[in-house]
Order: sequence, then C-alpha cells, then structure tokens
Amino acid sequence: MPRNLAAMGGDETGAAWPDPLPFNDELLPVQPFAPELLPSQLCPWVQDIAERMNYPLDLVAIPAMVAAAGLLGRRIGIRPQQYTTWLEVSNLWGAVVANPGQLKSPAAAEALAPIKRLEAIAAKANAEAQERFKAQEALHKLQAREAEGEAKKILKTGGAKAALATLEAAQAPEPPMERRYLTNDATVEKLGEICRANPFGLMVHRDELLTLFADLDQPDKAPARGFFMAGWGGQESYTFDRIGRGTVRIPAVNFSLFGTTQPHRLAGYMRESLRRHDDGMVQRIQLLAWPDMSANFAEVDRYPNSAARQEAFACYEELARLNVNEIGAQRDDFGGDDAVPFLRFAPDAQEVFSHWWAGLEGKVRGGDLAPVLAAHLAKYRGLIPRLALMCHLASNGLGAVTIEATMQALRWADYLESHARRVYASMGLDNAEAARAIWRRIRKGDLADGFTARDIRRKGWAGLGDRGRITAGLERLVDADWLAANETPAGPQGGRPSAPYRINPKALSRFGP
Repeated sequence: MPRNLAAMGGDETGAAWPDPLPFNDELLPVQPFAPELLPSQLCPWVQDIAERMNYPLDLVAIPAMVAAAGLLGRRIGIRPQQYTTWLEVSNLWGAVVANPGQLKSPAAAEALAPIKRLEAIAAKANAEAQERFKAQEALHKLQAREAEGEAKKILKTGGAKAALATLEAAQAPEPPMERRYLTNDATVEKLGEICRANPFGLMVHRDELLTLFADLDQPDKAPARGFFMAGWGGQESYTFDRIGRGTVRIPAVNFSLFGTTQPHRLAGYMRESLRRHDDGMVQRIQLLAWPDMSANFAEVDRYPNSAARQEAFACYEELARLNVNEIGAQRDDFGGDDAVPFLRFAPDAQEVFSHWWAGLEGKVRGGDLAPVLAAHLAKYRGLIPRLALMCHLASNGLGAVTIEATMQALRWADYLESHARRVYASMGLDNAEAARAIWRRIRKGDLADGFTARDIRRKGWAGLGDRGRITAGLERLVDADWLAANETPAGPQGGRPSAPYRINPKALSRFGP
C-alpha cells in the first residue's frame, strides 16, 4: 500500500525514508520436457526433430499433441469415473512461449507436418468431389425439366399426387461436405460452417496466438468469444442466425487450438485480459509451456529418422480414421445417435487417477493459490483424463485406459503446473519491467520529485503508454519503497484526485537505471 507522505517527511538526505528493497524479478524454475511424456508412436519422431534443430523438446511436443487431439476430437471421449456420465472429449488448447528468434514457428511447422499432409489430401479429395457435384447438378437440371413436363401432363388428368411424386423423384443432389483437418485464419462464422461439416473436430493454428485472443477481447466480439469457449469444451451445440448466412446449426463445436507467443507480450496481455474479463478464457490454454532455452549450440547435420517419421505419420493417419469399435469403445444407450463413444480407466488406473484428483481438489480449494492460478489448475481435472486417453490411443492401446497411460498423464500434470506457475508469476515480473522503465526516467531527470501518473502518460514514452501498465509499475516502486505516494483529495470543482509521488533518495543512490 502507498505510504503516507506526511509520515515520510521531507528530509532530502533520506534519513526518514525506509531502506528500499531490490526487485525479485527472476523467472520461476520449470521442469524440462521429458521424452517419457510422449506416446510411444510419437516420441522418437519428436526427439529426432528437436535434436536435429537444437530445439527444446517442448517446442515440438506441444504442437504435436495438440495436432493429435485435433484429429481425435469427438471421435472418442473418456469417462473419468466408473459409473457417472461425466465425459471429456479429446481436443486440447496449447501454446509455446519463447523470445523472438528462438525458432518457435519452424518447430511448430515440423510438428504440424502430418496434419498439414492430411489437410492437403483432403483438399484434393474435396476438389474432386466438387467437380462430381457440378456434373450431378447439371444432370439434375435436365431431369428436373423432364419431370416438370411430365408432371404437367399428369396434372391435366387430375393426378395431383402422381404429379407431386414425379417432381419429388427428381431430387437435387446434396453438396459434398468439405472435410477439413486444419485452419489458420477464419472468421467465426466461417469457422462455424467448417465445424458443422466436420462434427468430429479439427485444429486451429495461429502463429501469434495473442492476436486472436486480443481480437476476441474486444467488446463487439463477445459472440465470437462465446463460440471459442464452446469450442474448448468440445460438446456444446451452437446456432448462428445471420441475415446474410441464414441459420447455421452446429450439433457440437469442437476444435483444438495452438499458437506461439513471446514472454513480454504474454504477461501484459494476461494481466489486462484477466482484469477485463476473468471468464476462464486465458485458463483454457492448458498445454502452456515456457521452456528454458539452452545457451549452447551444437550443429547437427544428419538425415531425419525416416523410420520414426513414418511411424508418427502413420499414427496421425490412424487417429484420423479411428474405428471406435475396434478399440472397444462403449456407447451410452440413452445418448442418441450423436453420443460420443467412450472409454473408461482400467481399475488400477482409476484408483491412481481418483487419488490424484482428490489431491488436486485440495490444492485448488485450499486458499493458498492465487485465484487465477487456482482457476487454471482446476481445469486439470478434465485435462488429465484427455491426456491419458491420447497417450493410450497413440501408443496402440485398446480397451480401457491403462495405468501406464494414466501415469504419463499425471507426469504431464506436474510438468504443466511448473510452467503455469512461471506464466502467472510473470505478470508480476511485467510490473517490474514497467517499474524499471519509470525508474530510468527518474534517473535521467525526466520525472521530478512530486510527479504524477498523468505526467508519465503525457510523455508517451515507449513501453509506458498504457494506463494499467503505468499504474502497475508505480505500485511496484511504492511496494519496494523506491517511491512513496499520497492521494490528494479532489479540488473544490471536482475532478479525479491525483497521487503525487515522492522519490526515495536512498533508492536514487543505491539503484541504477
């Protein structure tokens, strides 16, 4: 809390001021990505890419898992308890955080190669289907004209029912549904149409993920934001009613989402988005990794591991055409034709998961975590069953989800929690960066003793143009006793009160820019 200026006194020697505290602005430690987290059919391929291109495994593994989830989607789900109807489907949202120039995009391109291949094959098949449809339409026009003439003849003799039957027999062909696996940039209405044609799900890839999220934060994009939140759940129906497009009914919106971003952009965005919305949108990015980058570089010039690549590509193809009957999936007798087939945990896996889940609930309900972090970790109750199902299926698993796949998923939980803690703690580090930017201006003499936040805003300095960022930086300086503030009451003519800031002489002498 800001200190009262009267209590601080006006001693320019600093005798009445407290000793300023240094900023603790180092990143929290994170777990490195262990190869054992990956399903057996993907692990050698991901390792080979990372080794040849000097990436941390995280940069390849996260998009690889999200792509696999995009192929599964609503093809199959998991019921994490033995008797309830609680169901989780297989889509995932993920992001990788790294500085510019650290090869986030090339790593993602390698990891997404299998799903891009499937998208290219589907595009060719879609083009051929459209050509066939054009021919069918042309034939239908001829048949319709013939049927119309025949119906007129029949109608003259009073056979209305027979005339109607003749017209109905010349039915128009159904346009082919366009199979899609991947999209990069679609309006929310177009994405809705793609989801309608692809009820099992698909993948959305945005290279800079925060451009998408910042757009969804705008007040006029509230419907689009709601659509994306439905897509994360993967099971909700959605209806668009537009004058131009008419009514578009989507039985279930399901898509996986992946993108990359930079540390300095992430912290500022999260803080502002949580302040304005705090509706759980940010916490839906569950596969969130901010790995440490090694300073060591060793060139690796070798051919790709063709056997590992072939196995991985085959795995993605198998997931794309998964036959749920062959793997022993169950169906809900009361779920209707659109019900998602599902697996459950094996008995020993169920015991392990239930024990872990009880610990998670104790953690998120215990009151020791920041609310935003608790909200993020609370979603692990659905994430871990999804990961267990994926590890099971991408390791040639059949039947109930095994304890081996479940233990893999629980190791994911430990890994992801360490990265989530780093990400959410970084919001405070961003405050420190703003504080240092203000302090550099004080050291240069650009801000004199008794300055206000308005003085900073008027200058328009780089990195200090946002009101919230300025406020956060000033609060950080006050908390560390580099500054003291006292809010003055509004004047007799009203207006907002201002807070003049006094500069601690001890901080000036001890801390550089």
